[in-house]
Amino acid sequence: MGRFLYRTTTRAAQPFLGSLLRRRAKHGKENAKRIAERFARPDMDLTPAHLVWMHGASIGETRLLLEVAERLGAKRANLHFLFTSQTQTAAELINRHLNGSDVLRERGRYQVAPLDTPDIAARFLDNWQPILCVFAEGEIWPNLILEASSRKIPLALINARMTNKSVKGWTFWQGFAREVFSSFDTIIAADHQTAEALRNLAQTDVPCPGSLKLSLSVGDISETEAQAIRNAFIGGRRCIVAVSTHEGEEAWILNALEGIDPRPALTIIPRHPERREAIESLLKDRGLTFSVRSRGETPTTADDVLLCDTLGEVALFASVSDSVYLGGGHANGVGGHNPIEILRIGKPVFTGPHIHNFADLAARLEGNTSFQIVRDQEALRRAFPLPPPSHTLKASLKAQAEEPMRVTLNALDRLLEQTTS
Repeated sequence: MGRFLYRTTTRAAQPFLGSLLRRRAKHGKENAKRIAERFARPDMDLTPAHLVWMHGASIGETRLLLEVAERLGAKRANLHFLFTSQTQTAAELINRHLNGSDVLRERGRYQVAPLDTPDIAARFLDNWQPILCVFAEGEIWPNLILEASSRKIPLALINARMTNKSVKGWTFWQGFAREVFSSFDTIIAADHQTAEALRNLAQTDVPCPGSLKLSLSVGDISETEAQAIRNAFIGGRRCIVAVSTHEGEEAWILNALEGIDPRPALTIIPRHPERREAIESLLKDRGLTFSVRSRGETPTTADDVLLCDTLGEVALFASVSDSVYLGGGHANGVGGHNPIEILRIGKPVFTGPHIHNFADLAARLEGNTSFQIVRDQEALRRAFPLPPPSHTLKASLKAQAEEPMRVTLNALDRLLEQTTS
């Protein structure tokens, strides 16, 4: 019944989706030039031979899929990769990564994720003919999954994460859930709660080696660029970097800094750079001086804030900070973001209490003075700046990093062996 209702509803909605996407494009939520890709009508050459399709919703999922593809592609020179995502920010990240990658530059493509209707799902798979489909975290699109399964295309769900709300929703449609999740040939969970839920839903073994985000490479940091930021913007001040902030969290950190004397320099790196205008309005309303990175404005030590609305510079700006405020923990419905990359480069992290996406990881970090959950601004004021991560903690995080990637790559290798044998 669940499958029938879902397929019927999505098929009935298809005639109205074009106007919906055009309205979203007017509000900057879709790329108007790529709406055809949503209907699996891409204006590009197709590369069906030995193609691995990798799908994630946004930046977090995209980063781990790119890392997995780099390692798979380095090992298997015949593979090509198609990346799809739901957000324009992720699209920008993917395209920039592909252009700079020795492994993926000639072997990777990007298109906007197709809509999940029966007809579009079939057309998308007809176009690309993947030999393996890889979904990340919570991206469950039943029509695409069931259509791929019916064609005997291997399916993998990696770094799977489910909230309590998602688990309850799927449990209500237990028969449909079993059909969808049992279609995956491999499911690897990021946390124990998800592993247990998916074992029950899919009636299959679900290993839990830990979050794949532990395995993300820590990029090289240019000391020349870092020193230039210190000289131009920070001067002799303390500095805090607010990373991956969501609506409301910029105001939260600004309020926290009002009680610190002397006031630290603040760099804001929003999770979604397209929110730049809203953040600028907030800073102007507060009477703060600031410069904007994407406009090429050179910050000065007279600036209160540097708004870094560009991608791929978190490590650089974190490296010149005294502490990092990691967003997602004070925003509604986000569930926190992964602190591991920042801790591994040697910087301490503040975050909010709503971090259910990383509950397992937060439990392991409990007691470390370089990771602090702050419920209110006064708690951050009292603790700033936090002490940096110890050598022991950094070594421990590095040691844990390889297991999730090893388990994931081994599982995908087994599926690829089946398709080429």
